[in-house]
Amino acid sequence: MNNTIILAKRNLKEIVRDPLSIVFNLAFPLVMLFVLKLITGGLEYIPEQFLIDNYSVGICVFGYTFAMLFVAMLIAEDKNGEFISRLNMAPIKKSSYVTGYYIAMLPVMFAQTALFLLCSCVLGLQFSYKLLIVFVYLTPSVLLYITLGVLIGTVVKNAKQAGPVCSIIISATSMLGGVFMPVEDMGAFTTIVNILPFFHSVKIASGVFAGDFGCIYPHILWVIGYAAAVFILTVLLYKRKK
Repeated sequence: MNNTIILAKRNLKEIVRDPLSIVFNLAFPLVMLFVLKLITGGLEYIPEQFLIDNYSVGICVFGYTFAMLFVAMLIAEDKNGEFISRLNMAPIKKSSYVTGYYIAMLPVMFAQTALFLLCSCVLGLQFSYKLLIVFVYLTPSVLLYITLGVLIGTVVKNAKQAGPVCSIIISATSMLGGVFMPVEDMGAFTTIVNILPFFHSVKIASGVFAGDFGCIYPHILWVIGYAAAVFILTVLLYKRKK
C-alpha cells in the first residue's frame, strides 16, 4: 500500500507540472457546454435533446475521454523514460504501479465533474439533490475512463501513438454514448450500443438526473464490469511487456 501511495504522489506531481493539460481537461467540456448553450439560446424552438437538462450530463461523461487521453500520454511518456526502467527493478507489485495512476487522477476528475455541474447550474441546469447522486454514480464512469487510459498507455509505444488510439474511444463515446443524440432506436446499431460501455455510462447520469433511479441497474453493472475487465487486462499486459 505504501508503494502505491508513493507512486500516486509522484504521478500527481507529474500532472501538476503540466498545468496546460489540467486546464485542457477541466476547460474543454466547459467550452462545449457554453458553445451549445450559445447556439441553442437564439433558437425559437429547441429540440428536446438540446435542452441543457438532457445534454449536460452527457457532455460531462464525454469530458472524461480527454482525461483518458492525458493518462495514456503520461504513461506512454513514462515508458520511454528511465522511470519505468528503475521501477521494473524495484520489488513493487504491478497492480501497485497501475493503481498509482488511479489515485493520482481521481482528484482531477472529481474536480472536473464538480466544476462542470456547477457551471451547468449557472447556465440553467436545475439545481437539486439529484446532482449529488449523479456525482456519486459517475464514479464508475470515472474509473472506466482512467482504466482505458492506463490500458492504451500500456499498449502503445509512445505518446504520439496514444492520441490516435484515444481518438477512437472519444469518437465512440460521442456517437454511441448518446451524448449529442438519442441512440436507443438506432436499429441494428442498438445491439452494438448496448454491448459497449459508453451508452451505459451516460445513461446512468442522465437517468438519475431525470429522476429515473431504476436506470442505475443494470447499466452500472456494465460499467463496473468493463472497468474491472480492462484493469485485469492492463495488469496482465504490463507483466508481459516487462
